[in-house]
This record gives sequence, structure tokens and C-alpha cells, in this order.
Amino acid sequence: MSGKCFRSLLVLAVLLSVGLTACESMKAKPSEGAGFVPMNELSHREDLPFNRVWAKEGVDWKAYKTLYIEEVNVQHLLKANWWQQSLRREEMEDDVKNIARSMRQRFQAAFREDPLKRFEVVNTPEPGSLTMEFALTELVPSNPVLEAMSIAAPYGSGVAIQAAARGSGAKATVAFEARIKDTDTGTVLAMFADREQGKFAPINLRALTWYGEADVILDEWAEQMVQVAHKKPGEIIKASRPFTLKPW
Repeated sequence: MSGKCFRSLLVLAVLLSVGLTACESMKAKPSEGAGFVPMNELSHREDLPFNRVWAKEGVDWKAYKTLYIEEVNVQHLLKANWWQQSLRREEMEDDVKNIARSMRQRFQAAFREDPLKRFEVVNTPEPGSLTMEFALTELVPSNPVLEAMSIAAPYGSGVAIQAAARGSGAKATVAFEARIKDTDTGTVLAMFADREQGKFAPINLRALTWYGEADVILDEWAEQMVQVAHKKPGEIIKASRPFTLKPW
């Protein structure tokens, strides 16, 4: 390898490292909470992928074989007034209900397709099962117009930087709060809360639709929840990375 080629690769490696470090600092800020779970009782854990968690001590999780996932609660979201300023304010109520329905289906599918079959997903609460309750507490759609401008603009035009700097104006954000209960007693056994935003990418085709980025976030949450169900003592389940090299 020539010296010039080696230096070029070294510069590329340094730039990539700097870029990835910068992207890590761009993770969405944790939600302050909407009231579905008592956020002051939750805390951050390095071994779990969500912003804040709480788990009851002494629970025999192996005793539970079946899982019921309730319809996703959207009342906290619909009562908020911020979304009325959205570009899609006329469609937001339907959007919220559709995403909530999709969220439940994705979590059900993730557990049903789990190759280790940790839980049998049931359609109605059954004796001896766990009940998983979700609240969708934030749903900001992507801005396809800004994203298209950033992709189409010539290098150096500043449009891409401007779009990225708009933050939530160009990036989708989604937040949830969740409870896991003993179906028989109603005792809360665990609580979770997380907030994520659309990923940074050199070319982000997902953001060319209103909820393409939100779909990715929901899929990651479903996969992470299955991983948490299988977690062994001392195992670390990493949080979602804020960047990707995939355009879709």
C-alpha cells in the first residue's frame, strides 16, 4: 500500500470516528414522562437499553409462560396540544391510533417469532400470565420536505446542515412508557420508559415518509424487549445507536 493511500485511509478512519462520536452525543433526550408510570421511581441502568427502568425484586420470572399485550394507550398523547401545531395536524389523531395499533402488532410479532419461544403470546388475559401495558407518549413525524431538500441539495449548499439543525423539525421522535403486571393480582413487576429519534445517516430514505423512521424505532423496541425477556445476570443489552449507514 502506498504512503498516499495509507494516509487517505487514516484520514477517513479519523473522520469516521469523529462522526460516530458526534452522533452518539445526538441521542434523543429522555422523556420527562406523561404520567402513565411514576418516572421518579425509575432510574437508568447501564445493562438495559431503555432510558429508565424499574423492576420489583424477588420476582420469579421463569414462572410466567404466557404474555398478553394490551392495546397501546394513546390518551396522554391525544390530550397534549403540541401536535396541533404539526404539519399534519388534521391527520394526527388518525396517525396516532394507527401507529399505536402497529406498535402492539410489532411487539406481538417479535415475541411470537422469538426462536427461543420465551413466551406464548395470548389474545386475551389468561390466569398465570404477564400483562404488558404500553402508552405512546410522544409521536413527532418526520419532515419529508426538509429531508428531501437535504438529499437533493448540492454539497456545500448548507441545506443539509440547516435541515439537521432543525432537530425535531426534520427528525421523528417517539416515546413510550410501559408496565408489566402479574395478570392475576395486578401487581406491577417492572416499568420502562424510552424516547428515541430518527437515526442520522449519510442518506436517509426512511425520512422521506412521515413515519418511516418511527417504524424503525418500534421494531428496535420490540426486539430489545424480547432480549430483555431473555437477559441473563451480568448480560448487557445495549441501547439503540443514533446513527446508521443504511439508507432505509
